Amino acid sequence: MRFTKLFAAVLCSLAALAASGQNLRDEIAANPGKSGGVYYVYTYDNPVLTPAPKGYKPFYISHYGRHGSRWLLHDSEYDEVMAVFRAADAANAFTERGREVYGRVKRVYDDGIDRGGDLSPLGAEQHREIAARMYRNFPEVFRSGAVVDAQATLVVRCVLSMAAFCERLKELNPRLEVSRTAGRRTTRYLNFYSKPTNPTLSREYLDFIDKGGWQEEYERIGDRFVRPGRLMSELFADGEFVRTIDAQKLMKGLFYFAADMQNVGLGISFYDLFTTDELYGLNVYDNYKYYVIRGPSPLNRRFPQYYAKALLEDFLTRADRAVEGGAVSADLRFGHDGNLMTFVSLLQFEGCDVVESDPEKIAQAWPLYRITPMAANIQLVFYRKKAADDVLVKFLYNEREVRIPVASDLAPYYRWNDVRDFYRNVMENLPDPAAK
Repeated sequence: MRFTKLFAAVLCSLAALAASGQNLRDEIAANPGKSGGVYYVYTYDNPVLTPAPKGYKPFYISHYGRHGSRWLLHDSEYDEVMAVFRAADAANAFTERGREVYGRVKRVYDDGIDRGGDLSPLGAEQHREIAARMYRNFPEVFRSGAVVDAQATLVVRCVLSMAAFCERLKELNPRLEVSRTAGRRTTRYLNFYSKPTNPTLSREYLDFIDKGGWQEEYERIGDRFVRPGRLMSELFADGEFVRTIDAQKLMKGLFYFAADMQNVGLGISFYDLFTTDELYGLNVYDNYKYYVIRGPSPLNRRFPQYYAKALLEDFLTRADRAVEGGAVSADLRFGHDGNLMTFVSLLQFEGCDVVESDPEKIAQAWPLYRITPMAANIQLVFYRKKAADDVLVKFLYNEREVRIPVASDLAPYYRWNDVRDFYRNVMENLPDPAAK
């Protein structure tokens, strides 16, 4: 009976995933922001949550959240686009349209320079809102006197995301006992790709990222899907000038400008510069790199999932402590998109461990806007009956229920003992790829 229910659930998930993949181009046409992948703004659509089985009450939450919306990651991303437009201005190379776009570029540059990687006000607000919904949905976890342990990586946008989240919880219940930590120790497992805190990262994996054979395919994907000719002729009247610049790089730079506008509240858009086909192609190109170096791609030999074991170990250890009667009611963690996209593939969330090789199929089955939007998060919510050892856990992914490949006649609720055993087995069967 359990197998039948699980099989039916898997079929439904695959059908839904296929439908979503078939419509990716249409989704981008309807909402160009989705083409931005990891820059997609966090959305909450008030999903229906399945009530817990009779008599079960939440008592513990284990969470990991990506930092909220931010400016572009590096100041160089602003500098490089601005340098081309300044040169075009000096060479009098603009079309009328290009000169108008230059005005927008200047506004974005002035707003974003020296803010590379910084949390935006929207990013802080996202975490305040997620915290408020968590408090509202699971009030038993946040009773007066409850202990909340929050941890972040050393990166300021993660620390500020943690601060916003915890501040909102304290506003809702000033009697919560909230501790906050951010240091090398927390960074070691919250950002298991951090070279300063994880000096044993395999040189083989680091070389794979920087100069692996996948990059030749990546360049071919770029040549196929990132075609700047039409855009360059719209911006520049001087063909000689266009031949002096890296047109593909400029197109990608403007694409990231467009993608990030939804995160910073400037009221500017660049999506009018791109056709739907161009946005789709840029998305396919962008998605491929993340999938190969951080996702479930066979090309990376599961190095990412192996390093994510450190985070999973933290989840399992802290959960066991809470189940056994520990003092902490909620463990909150704040990190990065690269870690979260790997972690959900290790957890085998439905649709997150897809194995594909074709770049378009990857973008359709594993779209970054769904995998790790800004402020993406997972929540493991634990339930128990009074005086009962049968602990249940439910998984929320971006505040929506998600299923895992563990048999349960109560899905989306799972018996914690089954879940723990499943993930222990996953880790035991994931040896160090560098040792082979």
